[in-house]
Amino acid sequence: MDRQWMSQIAARHGIDWESVVPLSRQQRLELLERCLTRTDVPFPIDPRFGKPYLEAAKQGVPFAVGSLCDDTVDLGEYRNEQHYDRYTPEEHLSWAVLVAEQQKTKHQYACREYLAGEDTFEIGGAVIPDYYLLNARIYQQTGWQLATVNMIIPAELFFTCHSQRFFPVTTFMRALEQDYLQEPDIGHDVAGHVSTFTIPVVAHVMQNHGVARNLIYEERAAELEKETDENRRSKIMRRADELLLYAERIYWFTVEFGLVLQNGETRAFGAGILSSPGETIFSIDSPIPNRILIDPSQDKDLLRLATTDYLISEYQKTYFVTERFDLLETLTPERIVATAKTASRLPHFSWRDIVPGDRVLHVGQTAVSTNEKYFRLMADVRCDDCLTRTAIRNLRWFHRRSSDGSELSQTWYGPVASVPERVLQWYAQHQSDSELQVPLRPLSEPAGG
Repeated sequence: MDRQWMSQIAARHGIDWESVVPLSRQQRLELLERCLTRTDVPFPIDPRFGKPYLEAAKQGVPFAVGSLCDDTVDLGEYRNEQHYDRYTPEEHLSWAVLVAEQQKTKHQYACREYLAGEDTFEIGGAVIPDYYLLNARIYQQTGWQLATVNMIIPAELFFTCHSQRFFPVTTFMRALEQDYLQEPDIGHDVAGHVSTFTIPVVAHVMQNHGVARNLIYEERAAELEKETDENRRSKIMRRADELLLYAERIYWFTVEFGLVLQNGETRAFGAGILSSPGETIFSIDSPIPNRILIDPSQDKDLLRLATTDYLISEYQKTYFVTERFDLLETLTPERIVATAKTASRLPHFSWRDIVPGDRVLHVGQTAVSTNEKYFRLMADVRCDDCLTRTAIRNLRWFHRRSSDGSELSQTWYGPVASVPERVLQWYAQHQSDSELQVPLRPLSEPAGG
C-alpha cells in the first residue's frame, strides 16, 4: 500500500504515522531481558525457565508456546509461530488504527477492572506486540501464558489450553480499518482478551471451563472403556462433544460477550465486545439487541445461557448482564458440567428469544417470542440461521416426546407457551424434508431420552 495513503489513514484516526515503527530486534531483546528478571510481580519467573526462554529469543526462534513454567500444551496440527519481523507496515498500522478506535470506546464502556488490566499490560501503542515480551508480562501478572495457533481451533483443544492456563492466540491482523470479523485475530486475542486475565474472577471462569472440559472427557473415556458396540461408542463420543458445546455457550455469554452492572450502569467486560469498537457501542447503547439481567449463582440463570444458541457472523442479538462480578465465582467446573447435562435434555432458545421470567433490562427491536421461530419455519420466512437451527432442533425434541412442552414451565421462572398443535402436526408431516434434515450448520441431536 502507498505510504502516503497509509499516512492519510493514520491521520484520520489521530495516529502519528511516524510512530508506527516497531522496535529493533535488539531493543526488544533488551526489554525482554529486563522483564524476565523482575521480582516485584505476582508470579516471578524462575531463572531455570527465564534463561532458556531468553536464549531462544536471542537465537531467533519464533515464539510458539509459552515456556516459563513446567506446564505446556500440545497444539498438534494447530501449532503456529509468530515471525515478528515479517509483519508489514500496513499490518502494524491496522493494529494502531484498531487500538486507537478501541480506546475511544473502551474508556467509555468498559468496566473499571478491564481498564486497569490494559494499564498493566500496556495494551495500546502503534505496533503489534512481540509475543515473547507479552507472554512474559502476562505470566508475571497472572500465571497464564500464550499458545500460538494457526486458525480457529476445536472447542475441545481450546478448553484443554484453558485447563493449563494457556490462551490460544492467532498471528494474523485483520484488514486495515476493518472493525468486525468473525474469526479471531491479534486485535481480538490480544487487544480484546489479554486484559481480562487480570480480572481474577474472569480468569477463574476461563480456567474452570478448561477443567469442565476435562471432567466431560474423563467421563467419556470411562464410558468408552466399558463399551464395545461401535454405535454406542459413537453416541458416547457425540454426547461429550455436545456437552462441551453447551458449556461453551456459558463461556460465550460471559467471557466473550458479557456485560456487568457497576454503580447502576451497564459496562462491558467480554473480549468479543471490547475488541470491536462498533459492537462495544452496540452492546450497551443500541436499541436493537435484548439485554437481560442474570445472577450466575442461580441454576436457572446459568441454564438460560447454556440453552441459548447464537451466531458468530454478526453482532449479538441478546446480551446477558451479570449483576456483580463476584457472582461469577460460582461457575465451578462441576456446575458448568451439570448445567450442560441439563441443557442437553431441554429445548433451546434462539439468540432473539425473550423467555418467561427473564429480567429484561431492554427489549430489543429484533426480539421474538419463543414460538415465533416455529411459525417462521412453517411459512418459510427465514430470519437467520440461529432461529432456523433452534426451531428444527426443538421440533425434533417435541416430536420424539409427543409433548407440546407445557411441562417446561417448571424449568423456568414463568409459564412457557406450549408449542401449538398445528405446528407439531406440520412438523410430523414435513420432518423428512431435506431442509429439516440438513440444517445450515451441523446440528447436535438432543442427548436426553
